[in-house]
Amino acid sequence: MKQFVVSQVVLLLVAVCCGWSWYPAANLRPRIPRFNDQPRVVRPEYNYPFVVSDDQLQQVLVKIKPRFLTVPTKVNFVDHGIRLWGSKIKFYDDSLDGPEMLNLLLDDSQFRNMWGKQAPALLHKTDFGISVLTQQGRSTVSHVDHMTGTLAEIGIPLSHPVVTRSGQGQVADLLRHTILSFQLNQKEYEWTALAAAFYTADAEPWYSNEGQRIDFNLLAERIMRQRQPLGVCYGQHRLYTLVMLLRINEQMQVESGKRLLDPTAEQSVKDYLLGMTRRFHQTQALDGYWDGNWPDKKKAVPDPGTDELSRRILATGHVLEWWAMAPEELHPPRATIVRSAQWLSRVIIEMDDRTIEKNYTFLTHAARCLALWRSKFAYEVPLNTQVENDKPNTTEVALKSH
Repeated sequence: MKQFVVSQVVLLLVAVCCGWSWYPAANLRPRIPRFNDQPRVVRPEYNYPFVVSDDQLQQVLVKIKPRFLTVPTKVNFVDHGIRLWGSKIKFYDDSLDGPEMLNLLLDDSQFRNMWGKQAPALLHKTDFGISVLTQQGRSTVSHVDHMTGTLAEIGIPLSHPVVTRSGQGQVADLLRHTILSFQLNQKEYEWTALAAAFYTADAEPWYSNEGQRIDFNLLAERIMRQRQPLGVCYGQHRLYTLVMLLRINEQMQVESGKRLLDPTAEQSVKDYLLGMTRRFHQTQALDGYWDGNWPDKKKAVPDPGTDELSRRILATGHVLEWWAMAPEELHPPRATIVRSAQWLSRVIIEMDDRTIEKNYTFLTHAARCLALWRSKFAYEVPLNTQVENDKPNTTEVALKSH
């Protein structure tokens, strides 16, 4: 018995010593990767007037200006509107300008002017940084980390100021909360991965609060794991994010020889997206659209209660958006693209204002994809608008864990 007790004490001491020796090493694990202040710019590469003509594109974009019949509008509409139009565009009518939309999202005083003092705050200071209220009604955003991903895509630096109800911060605080609160079992990965990829300095791995090693290979694998069309917007946000991971991976290799994805993960993403393209090509309606059951037309649509036209705009606009940014090897036959873009252009041009407002979030993806097929972002298409340009800041920033 005495020998047994002595052996257990020895084992306990060994465990304690190992624990103390392990703790500093674990504590040194990076919980946040290194980020650049200025996000990357990933431009469209195809200019196909046979997909959408100049006249069609202008008519569509005029329809999707951020002017809303219902006041106050939805935060979700502003979040999507600024992703389409950018933060610097100036309209010469009653549409919301880019700076106005940015301030509505990032300045609580402007937020309260629009949605009222009784509305719950959109931005909240936390131990991790600044969180964004999500899926809690008209005055909140619709997707996990969508706003952070949007700010990355439209070129907002991490040093840009943010005003919450309880104090000031920066966009860096939004990204810090995104990274530190990330969990491998969270509902949506798409916009989290997108934001991290756009701001990343070197794509080095980091560790979650649970001690799990995170890198973009793992994020890509998890994004591909969920069955289609499960997930928001019929699973197509995931396809768009995978395309952007490929594009940023390619950009990094050219710039520095570093990689966002290792060769095996890169090929897996390409194979996966090519498989999705084949399914879209096989299930396209004769008129050119897709519906919520795009992976298998024999199955019922996942949300039959949703308006049929809304579903079709959502599915068709989203697939054309990720194809517009994808390497050409991942495209379907050109006729598939042309037929779908022409259907989309026609139905948008024929829409009345109330139908447009009802479907505004879906339509921003549709309008954006049509601009991308002409190798432009929406704010670069000649309309009665003006865009102010700033010089980019390429400074690297470090986000503290607490």
